[in-house]
Amino acid sequence: MLLLHVSDTHLGSSRPLTYSAAREKDFYDVFDEVIEIALREKVDAVLHCGDLFDNPEPSPRTYLNAVRSLKKLSEAGIPFLVVAGQHDQPKRAEVSPLKILEEIGVLRVVALSRPESHMIRLRSGELGVAAAPYPRETEKWLRGLEKPNAERRVLMAHLLIRELGLPVSHASLPELDAASYDYVALGDYHRRYVTEAGGVPVVYPGSTEALDVTERSDERYVTLVDLSRKEASVSWAKLDRFRRIVLLENVRGYADLDKLELPKGDKPPILYAKLNRPADPHSYEVKRLREKLDELVRRGAILTYRVVAPGATESGSPEEAGEPEESPPTLEHAVYEVVRDPEVAEFLIRLIKSGDDVEEVRRIVLEAASSERLIGKIARLVKQK
Repeated sequence: MLLLHVSDTHLGSSRPLTYSAAREKDFYDVFDEVIEIALREKVDAVLHCGDLFDNPEPSPRTYLNAVRSLKKLSEAGIPFLVVAGQHDQPKRAEVSPLKILEEIGVLRVVALSRPESHMIRLRSGELGVAAAPYPRETEKWLRGLEKPNAERRVLMAHLLIRELGLPVSHASLPELDAASYDYVALGDYHRRYVTEAGGVPVVYPGSTEALDVTERSDERYVTLVDLSRKEASVSWAKLDRFRRIVLLENVRGYADLDKLELPKGDKPPILYAKLNRPADPHSYEVKRLREKLDELVRRGAILTYRVVAPGATESGSPEEAGEPEESPPTLEHAVYEVVRDPEVAEFLIRLIKSGDDVEEVRRIVLEAASSERLIGKIARLVKQK
């Protein structure tokens, strides 16, 4: 039994850019590459561990690209099993985009709003799946997580384990009883991370595209999991169609661009130039730096760039140079233009869209209160404004 494990594809995103048709296409391109790998390797199923979409209200273009890719799998008889991440979960009584794709038969949702247990018949036998979406109330979520009674069983979940050592987490591997499965497939953490619990592989494959400069990497993968023997065997299939993000640090002036080495490939990278000191944006050095960066954009050497001053967050959106893409204004854009931080913008947009649903507002605020990083960003924003 061979499985492909992928997560955090964020279809419909163009991050870290505010608007960019080229950047949005990157997410579709690499997702299609994942599907091609599944077909080439003749896997028995694809396990997607959350955030298939970047937004619970995808555009028609996003739906179209998702269906085109997923149809290739369904026509080959390869199930696409997915749990919902926070970006897939609808607000209030709206319908998740995952349910729409399940209705037309291109995927199977194994966990949408609560943990579920399934016996899935695959070409090479039955697979028991304990599936858990992004947890809103972790203790209740853990109580509902039941292991299937199967010879081969996996855990699929979209959450942050405590073993990552992050300021915010949801559950530990012992709390998940991870050692009682043959393989633990996780999503939500955007970097590749591998550990084990009692000899059982526990894997985050990472996102298929970097959503900000802190997630940059020259290598991205999906996981191939062989369950044909007593112990699971894990290997990696390398992705090629993602776009690189390059960080040039300690920039003193425009002359530093002469030593810039850009990655080779079909897609010009996004460039962050981080200044070594605060600088007047109208100074000669910064103007000359931008002129040289604009020239790189015109030549097609980079897609776009951002000049970052010391102390600025690295998670913001790069400035788009050259000819801007035409897009209609949206709520997301308006909020982002004010706060200039994706995490704070997402929090505010969720609050706005919750309307007069008091319970939803309460849940969003309590969730935000558990994140020291988010609270710190909001406090800094209030002081600045």
